[in-house]
Amino acid sequence: MPKVIVQVYPTTGDLTEMSEHRPIGRSTWAVQRLLDGLVQIAQAADELGYWGLSHTEHHFHSEGIELSPDPGLYNLWAGMRTKRLRHGQLGYVLPFHDPVRLAEETAMIDQMLGGRLFVGMARGYQNRWVDVLGQRTGAGAADHSDSERDALNWSLFREHYRIMKMAWTRDVTAYDGEHYRLPGNVGASWAPAEGVTSVYGAPGELDAGGGIRGVSVVPRPFQDPHPPLFQAQSISPRTVGWCAREGVIPIIQSPDLDVCSALGNYYLSEAKLAGRDLQYGDSLGLIRIFHIADSRSEALAASDAYDSLIWDKWYRAFGYLELFRLKGEEGPVPAPGESIGERLSRSGMSCIGTVDDVKRAVEKTLTALPAEYLVWHLAWRPMPTEVAIRQLELFAEHIMPEFGLTFADEAVVP
Repeated sequence: MPKVIVQVYPTTGDLTEMSEHRPIGRSTWAVQRLLDGLVQIAQAADELGYWGLSHTEHHFHSEGIELSPDPGLYNLWAGMRTKRLRHGQLGYVLPFHDPVRLAEETAMIDQMLGGRLFVGMARGYQNRWVDVLGQRTGAGAADHSDSERDALNWSLFREHYRIMKMAWTRDVTAYDGEHYRLPGNVGASWAPAEGVTSVYGAPGELDAGGGIRGVSVVPRPFQDPHPPLFQAQSISPRTVGWCAREGVIPIIQSPDLDVCSALGNYYLSEAKLAGRDLQYGDSLGLIRIFHIADSRSEALAASDAYDSLIWDKWYRAFGYLELFRLKGEEGPVPAPGESIGERLSRSGMSCIGTVDDVKRAVEKTLTALPAEYLVWHLAWRPMPTEVAIRQLELFAEHIMPEFGLTFADEAVVP
């Protein structure tokens, strides 16, 4: 049955606070409030039967919108205070990480959480920070309008992914790739070889003369062979097909159920060609927004109040609102006089209204694509913590049992 992941960036405040305390991203009181609230959100989700909690990775957010320079630390911070809830990222931006360091970090977190980590991956689109962190490789943001730049980003993404999987699953890793080498200097002399590494290290690390032939990345993850792997916010057939062949779970970010269904079928066909035995919807995720209230108008008002910062103020600048263009529609999105909440609902991205309204919307969505993972884009903050927890409670009480979404704890086998 579907598992629900709650996605929070997290954000440090609402528009009023962002204006009054700029740059709120550097305000200690705001960060401390965020950390306290994150624990409350995580513990509520844990007790209510949600499967996971996730965060993005972004840098330099002086505005405080996506204050998540290291989502793994959020995973550890909240994970040490929960019992069953899985924690992860949607996702780490792979082209701008050292893959060995990221493999080490995620393996450590998985060990510390007893196998409750999942690892999400992304390619990066915000040039303000990727142009800084990518300057040593020449990589920039994923940009389909710049084929050379996009090709380098995609090449780094795939190579870093391969290295991470090798680091997690092999006692000794050796790799000579386009962008990265393991070891850095094959055959280099290793002083403690005799009597230490040759006796106690991983077989195959050294040659007979004590030269380095491979490296053993430690520790290995708690989960065998590694944590579940996700691809964040996927709408590209190329990415979805790659995920299918690699055993990665793509999170489809499209409000159009015809598009979702087509991508789901494509994933299934590519997975079967790769020898994977799946049913339609298996190993797939779908992202949606939920607001439950006593009336549809009240839920719409909540969406306008809480979703506008991310979707209208932020994502509009990156062209993301084109995702919500209706079939055959021309002109601006949203249409003149239409609020962001109305457009999110009309397009199908949000499921809002009374309990019955949301039930019908969820049923329609899962009928079109019975995704194994349902990702709830929860606008916390600007949604106050107590309001967010109440929404989690309403969804858990009225929606999750209806569709078998409540997570029953599963033993994690190391």
